[in-house]
Amino acid sequence: MQINRRAFGTLAGGVVLGVLTGCDKPDAAASLLEWMRRLDGVEKAELAGPADSRHILMTLAKQRSDEDVTALIAKIREEYAQREDEDLPRVELEIDTFRAEFYMSLPDRNEDVERVLWLRRDGRATASRYGSSGLLVTAPPAAVAGVAVGLDEVVPSKDGRRTHRVESSDRQVVVEWTDCPSLGFRLDRAATRHFADLQRRYPHLTGWTAAPDSGAGIYFSAADIGLDALLKALPTLAIARQFGDLKLGWGPARARYTDFAKAFTPQVRRLTADLMKIPDVIQIDLGADRPRSVTVRNGAGYVAAVASLRKGWGSYLPIDLIRGQSRFVGQLGNPVFTGSPFDTGPQYRVHVAVADVAGVTGIRVGPASANLTIAHDITDADLTAALKAMTELPATHQINLYVSPDPDMLASAVLGQVVSRTYVPPSPTPAEVPPSLITRVTKTCARVFQP
Repeated sequence: MQINRRAFGTLAGGVVLGVLTGCDKPDAAASLLEWMRRLDGVEKAELAGPADSRHILMTLAKQRSDEDVTALIAKIREEYAQREDEDLPRVELEIDTFRAEFYMSLPDRNEDVERVLWLRRDGRATASRYGSSGLLVTAPPAAVAGVAVGLDEVVPSKDGRRTHRVESSDRQVVVEWTDCPSLGFRLDRAATRHFADLQRRYPHLTGWTAAPDSGAGIYFSAADIGLDALLKALPTLAIARQFGDLKLGWGPARARYTDFAKAFTPQVRRLTADLMKIPDVIQIDLGADRPRSVTVRNGAGYVAAVASLRKGWGSYLPIDLIRGQSRFVGQLGNPVFTGSPFDTGPQYRVHVAVADVAGVTGIRVGPASANLTIAHDITDADLTAALKAMTELPATHQINLYVSPDPDMLASAVLGQVVSRTYVPPSPTPAEVPPSLITRVTKTCARVFQP
C-alpha cells in the first residue's frame, strides 16, 4: 500500500488520514465502482492514475447543487464505512470542471470540496485539478489574484502543508502559496490584493507572486503605460512595500526593482526599442550597468535578434532560445541553446536548424565537439531533423548524444556518440534509456550519416 502524496504533508504533521491510493483487491474496487455508477447524479466512475497510485475518479452530472454534492459525499462515506475491511482507493470528484478529493476517515475534512464549490459559485475560475501537493486552479489573467485571495479565505487552514496555485492558461499570471499554519506559511493577502488592484488599473499587466518567499514579478505592458510614465509613477505604486524580492518589467524588458530605473540608459533604450519590434523576443534581461541577455521563443526570433544586435549593439550579448514557461513559478524553461550576435558558420546553421524541432531540448556546439540532448518521447520526424542538423558540422566533430526525461530539469542520460559519422551506442546502456530508443537512434544515424 502507498500513501497519497497530497496527504503526505498532513501525515507528517501527525494527522493520520488513512487514505489509501493503492487497491490490492481488484474485485473490491470493481464492486465499489459498480455501486457508485448506480448513484443518482453520477455520470461516470472509473479507476484513474498510474498503476502504483490508482484512485477512483467520479464525474458528477452537470450543475448538481451544492446540497446534492454534500449528500453524495455522505453516501460514499457510509459505503466506505461498511467496507472498512477492504483495501479501497481514495475518491476524487469532478464537479463540472473542478476536481476535489475528500478524506474518508475524517467526516469534517471536506476542505477541497468546499473550495471547488466556492470556485463554481464565484464563476471566475474555469477549472481546477491537483498539482504536486495542492489545488491548481485556472482562471482568466485578470482574475488570477482575486481568485487566489477568495480561495484562501473560503476555508480556514488546517494542519498540514500544501501548496496551492492559481494561474492563467498561458501561465503569464501566477499566484502560488504554501499553506502551513504551524510554520507560519500563508498567502500574503495584502500583496495579492495589491497585485489585483494593479491589474484593474493596468489591464495588460502580467506577472507572478510566490509565498512565503515573497518573491514577485510585476510586468507592465507598453499598451497600458509608456516607459517614461512608468518610471515617473513607480514611487506612487507602493510596489516595493508590498513585495519582497521583486522583478519589474516593461514590455519584454526585465530588471530587479532596485536596478530598473538605472538600467534604461540612452543606449539600452535604443536597444530595447529595436528588439521590441521583433514579436518573438520574449525577454530582455537588464542589469544596472548593461543588458545581460535576450530571450527568443523560436528560430525566427533567433535569426531576427542576431541581425538586430549585429546592427545596433556591436558587442557580445547572449541570446537564449527558450520555448516556454517552466513549471516553476516565475521562471522560463531551460534554454535549448545560447547563441550570440557573433554566431556564424556551422554553429549558426545548426542553431537555425534545431530551433523549431520540438524534440530537441538542448544543443551546445564547441570547436571540436557538440552535445545534442533530445526528449525521451521525441518523434521519428524530429529525431531525423535533429541528426540532419548535425551534418552542418565537420565530419571530425564528435557528437555527444543525451536524452532528457524532463525539460525543466538539467538531468540527462548518455545516449551514445557519433564519431566520424558513425553512431556508437553507450556501453553499458543507462537504465533510464529504453532499448527501443537505442534502436531508433541507430537506424536514424545510419540513414542520416551514411546514406
